[in-house]
Amino acid sequence: MILTLRELAQMLRVNERTILRMLKSGQLQGAKIGGQWRFNSSQIDGLFFPGDAPRENAEEIPLSELTRSHFGIPISRVMSDTRMVLALSGRDTASVIEELTNPRMLNPVLLDVSDLRLKCVAREELLSTGVGHGVALPHPRDPVTTLRAPAVIVFGRSAEGVDFGAADGKPVHLFFLMCSQSIELHLHLMGRMARLLRQNDFLAQCMTCPTPQDVMRLVMESERDEFLAQG
Repeated sequence: MILTLRELAQMLRVNERTILRMLKSGQLQGAKIGGQWRFNSSQIDGLFFPGDAPRENAEEIPLSELTRSHFGIPISRVMSDTRMVLALSGRDTASVIEELTNPRMLNPVLLDVSDLRLKCVAREELLSTGVGHGVALPHPRDPVTTLRAPAVIVFGRSAEGVDFGAADGKPVHLFFLMCSQSIELHLHLMGRMARLLRQNDFLAQCMTCPTPQDVMRLVMESERDEFLAQG
């Protein structure tokens, strides 16, 4: 399971500043995604509760390693022009997630759409996935075992914007709902998405793409440009 800074502080019964000091000193490992810290709960279990029996399906890989791109799966690979809503009508968190988890889009790759919907709403109740700059990354806290693909991202857009409890208090216009079969892949895709979202041109063009096919083309071209820049 992936923990937020607040959740980890509550679990360890310490102040959030204590966690930040431990990060700075190297006692803890974490990953900053969309401006918010994330921690691998199994790493925390091993560090603070070494005598406990390992949990089923416990992850042994440090979180910092999970966000590296060794999976080699681009965002465009898990998106599809058939899983996009370019004119969201929802005006709140629950209604937007309901639109993004429409069975007509997800039934071919997901066995239990209602379960995903409930888990995404529950995740928002804990802490908004609105990362700022008009973007939100809704997702469940745990891997989706009924998913028939390694991962899926559903794209949604709202011209008017939705009050999604974003970190910067501003309305959200762009939504990338994410789910995957494993925590490792989820963190990998979150890391790749974070790099895309740092591109102001990418965000601006996401708002103006006239068709789902144009959105797909934009994502693929942006990932290609990033890859070439790294070379």
